[in-house]
Amino acid sequence: MSSAKEECERAAENRIKRVRDKYEVELQELERSERKLQERCNELKGQLSEAEGEIVHLRGLLRQKEQEAEDIRKVRDQLAQERSSLSEVIRQEFADRLVATEEENKRLKGEMAELRARQRLELDRLTRDKEQELEEVHKRVKTAIVKKEETVNSLRKQYEAAMKRADHLEALLEQQRKQLLAAK
Repeated sequence: MSSAKEECERAAENRIKRVRDKYEVELQELERSERKLQERCNELKGQLSEAEGEIVHLRGLLRQKEQEAEDIRKVRDQLAQERSSLSEVIRQEFADRLVATEEENKRLKGEMAELRARQRLELDRLTRDKEQELEEVHKRVKTAIVKKEETVNSLRKQYEAAMKRADHLEALLEQQRKQLLAAK
């Protein structure tokens, strides 16, 4: 009587353990996936840091070129005062250098603006991708938890039904035993 009940309990416990083990493996897989995403995020942060370093470098170049342009303006003005006979030639020479430097400055500013825009777009895309991937992992974890709860509830109902049946069978056995004893 009680051995059948114990057997039923053991079977139910084994099924619960198998289901629990299955969901623990799935949960570990999801955690591994999340760690990989985190590593990818860190890698992208490193790339972003490199791009920011490049921007700092370009800003330094821009400041240097702006200083050069300012120095050229000062020299041009000084030579214009000191050498009036050569003023037109010297003015033209330094004006050409100034134009070239300003064009270089414009080009550097354009490159820097383009790099900033690309970096901003890439960062936005990476952030969206990361948020989407994290949302998917979150959904999978929620789905796994719901499935686990459903399975545990189903097993619990089966266990309760088996316990009622075992109790009923024990009662029948007890009744038959009493009838047999009464018949003797």
